[in-house]
Amino acid sequence: MALAQFDLPTDYVDSPSTLAEALPHWFAANILAVDIECSLTGFHHCVLALLQVATHDRAWLVDPLAIPDLMRPTLRAMAEVPWIVHDFSGDGIVFKRIYDVLPASVMDTMLLARTLGYPQPGLKTMAKLKLGVEIPKEEQDSNWMYRPLRPAQVSYAARDAALLLPLLRALAAEAEARRDDPEIGPRLAQLPGEMRRTLQRVRTYRPPTDHPVVDKIRQMGLGEAAVERARKLTHLRNVWGNQGDVAAVMELGNRWILARLEHPPRTREALERCIPNPRFRRNRLDALWEIFSGN
Repeated sequence: MALAQFDLPTDYVDSPSTLAEALPHWFAANILAVDIECSLTGFHHCVLALLQVATHDRAWLVDPLAIPDLMRPTLRAMAEVPWIVHDFSGDGIVFKRIYDVLPASVMDTMLLARTLGYPQPGLKTMAKLKLGVEIPKEEQDSNWMYRPLRPAQVSYAARDAALLLPLLRALAAEAEARRDDPEIGPRLAQLPGEMRRTLQRVRTYRPPTDHPVVDKIRQMGLGEAAVERARKLTHLRNVWGNQGDVAAVMELGNRWILARLEHPPRTREALERCIPNPRFRRNRLDALWEIFSGN
């Protein structure tokens, strides 16, 4: 099956007028395929960079950075229509944490695939196995915070949402064919309850009070000053990463933070030698040295 079959006509939603044009199509659909792209700071801290919505014959890319004040009412309206999501346990937390909105009904194709016995039920794997298509994933970890999006990003994002409906149909057909299987049948019977429990876990989600690296510094007994520095460093990493600075996520990794707090640089020059990326060093050294110098 050609990948081009899943390249649906796609609209870019970045204004009240383009949103108003899209909403009637979503309300008229009996189900919506929903996907997201976020900044690279992890679902506990990320910014939603792109919302992808697809029906049977069209896709929309909604730009939350362009219409931030309209995102919560938009998602609340969308929540009345059942959603298909691949890995709701992660995407759902983003919707809950940022917008406090969850769909009234959701089908997780990843959970369905795992119930059917697929050990690696990621979207790329399942698209290849069930739809016969290869999804190029080079854009998966690209920087979704920069605008304008590149054509390759637009194509990748729209396609990820467009694949969910045909994937659900293929998995549903397999589930029906295997309903009497002595191993798969009981698991399928338990699937609705498992989906409800997943939705409930997301609904009661609370963000962690501290980053794991902060807890690690505390466990290492490096003192409250080091714990506070760890908080400041992880905060800067999240702020800069959510602004689209990929280097912040790459350079200020947990290992880097642990090493710098276990053996703090005594001078600005010593800290400078610990940052190999010249652009990041040039732009961020002053802010980092302020943390280590105690000013």
